[in-house]
Amino acid sequence: MKKILSLLSLVVVLAFSSCIDQEYPLWDGSLVEFQDAVVRTPVAGQNYPRITVNNKVGTVSLQVNLVAPQRASDETINYTVVPEGTTAVSGTDYSVSGSLVIPANSSTGTLTVNVVDTGALGGSVDLLLRLDGNASISPSENYKQVQIRITR
Repeated sequence: MKKILSLLSLVVVLAFSSCIDQEYPLWDGSLVEFQDAVVRTPVAGQNYPRITVNNKVGTVSLQVNLVAPQRASDETINYTVVPEGTTAVSGTDYSVSGSLVIPANSSTGTLTVNVVDTGALGGSVDLLLRLDGNASISPSENYKQVQIRITR
C-alpha cells in the first residue's frame, strides 16, 4: 500500500508541474569579445589575460567573437591601445590598424598585430588592446581586453 501511495503521489506531482507555463527571457543584444579573454585566465589583479610572444613572431592573430546573430553585411569593429597597460611603442615594437572586420554571415573576425623584430634587446614590453565595438555592437564588459607581452 505504501508503494502505491508513493507512486500515486509522484504521478500527481508530475502531472501538475508539467502544466506550468514558463516564459524564458530572450537576450537580443549584440556584443564582441576576445576569444582569448574567454578561454584564458586573467592576469593576477586584472580582468584581462596576457599572451606572451617573441618579437620574432611577425604577427599575432586574435580571434574576435560576435555574440549575436550573424549579420548580412560586414561589420567593422573598432579597438584601441590602452595607454595604462602598454609599455610597447607603436611603430617601434608593434603596429595595429585600429579596426577589424567581421565578415558577413560569420561569427568571428581577426585582429592582427604586427610585431616588429627589434633584435635581442632583453626584457619585454606590453601591449593592452581594448575592443570598442561600433554603433550597433558593444564590447563585452568581461572579455573586451587582452594584453600581449612581447619578449625581446
